[in-house]
Amino acid sequence: MPIEKIKKAFKDPENRDDALRSLISDLDHFEIARRLHELRLEHKVKIFHLLADDKKKQELLYETDMDSRLEIQGNLDRDYLAALLDDMPEDEATDIIQELPGDAQDELLSKMEVQDADVIKDLIRYEEETAGGLMTPHCDKILFNSRAADIFTKVRRESNKEVPPYFYVVDERDQLIGFFKLRDLMNIQTSALAKEFIRPTTPKVHLNDPCEKVSHIMGQEHLSSLPVVNDDNVIQGIITFDDVIRVMQDRASEDIYTMVGTAKVDPFAKKISNKIIARAPWLFTTFVGGLVSAWLLGNYQTTLADYAAVIFFIPFVIGLAGNIGIQGATVIVRGLATGDVQKDNLATVVKSELSVGILNGIIFGLLCGGLVYLVAESLLHTNPVLGWVVGTGIILAVAVAALIGSLTPILFINLNIDPAISTGPIITVINDILGLAIYLATAAYFFSSL
Repeated sequence: MPIEKIKKAFKDPENRDDALRSLISDLDHFEIARRLHELRLEHKVKIFHLLADDKKKQELLYETDMDSRLEIQGNLDRDYLAALLDDMPEDEATDIIQELPGDAQDELLSKMEVQDADVIKDLIRYEEETAGGLMTPHCDKILFNSRAADIFTKVRRESNKEVPPYFYVVDERDQLIGFFKLRDLMNIQTSALAKEFIRPTTPKVHLNDPCEKVSHIMGQEHLSSLPVVNDDNVIQGIITFDDVIRVMQDRASEDIYTMVGTAKVDPFAKKISNKIIARAPWLFTTFVGGLVSAWLLGNYQTTLADYAAVIFFIPFVIGLAGNIGIQGATVIVRGLATGDVQKDNLATVVKSELSVGILNGIIFGLLCGGLVYLVAESLLHTNPVLGWVVGTGIILAVAVAALIGSLTPILFINLNIDPAISTGPIITVINDILGLAIYLATAAYFFSSL
């Protein structure tokens, strides 16, 4: 692995800068960027300076983790950093500048070229994971009355540049009226006007649309880029699929880490102390849940003392209810993230998950309850009523867990909270406490009637 070779090279005191530069130039700088967090600060800075050209330095700075990026920037001359950002795509430079405190942002922008600084200031206004924050403020706009021959001549004249896959047609006020692909241009008469061969529908997004909506439209329409318009339908820029993929990967990672109650951003790059601080609050909920569970067990100690076999099935009831609750929440959270769950089918999906959860609870409640009823006297040496306790407890606990798992993502969305939390430790602990309380209350009710 490249990073292992670099670590070994830094440990050798005889290795000079020339040898290190030669080693680093032979390695994949993207792979170095992904694992840069494993190195010490001085080694990160040295690797950055030893890269062959500014292009690689820009890519390493953009692709590495945020902690390493901030450390490297803190050791760079501000004028040099401003010049480096000047040469980067505006959307990427904006992402880097947004991570800095306000005074550092102002200082860098004042040192950048006025045109680039103005573009970045406009992009910073939008949230990072919206269409406005993701877009590149440059696109191939074609006036509606342009002739196909003139458009084709322009494309040939700019043959040294990458040919765009889509051309966006605008009117005299820059309002988007349609688009066409390069192959459309090749198959049309040279005298045709742009407005005459645009496609009938133009998929587009608005400045404040979330990344999930952008990715959903891209996938649905099979497009590699989308135009971004304001409320007046004036085109502001385009979003390309690579920008969307990057953000969606980050969001997926964030959701997964949120589900298990750990750090949201760059978990591998965080220092040990930062990891502890990030995870301790989640673990504290488990601690509190344990105390509540102990209190519940204490309240039912008479029933547990008289019918000790009830204890044997506590893990089974809690585990089954918890898993069914997590399944329902995960399906809905994932559907919301991919766009498969929308407002028009949300109620149907929730009803479906709720029905599946409850029916599974009935199936396993009857199965386990019946089995316990049959072996209660012969194997467990207790009253067969335990079968009724276990079966009913499972059915009730699972029904409540399915209800919580299906509805909490919707509740969190309405409260503007990340719905991934609904599959995290807090909801898991709540499900465990409610499952235990229901099971113990069921046991107390059935055995009190004997």
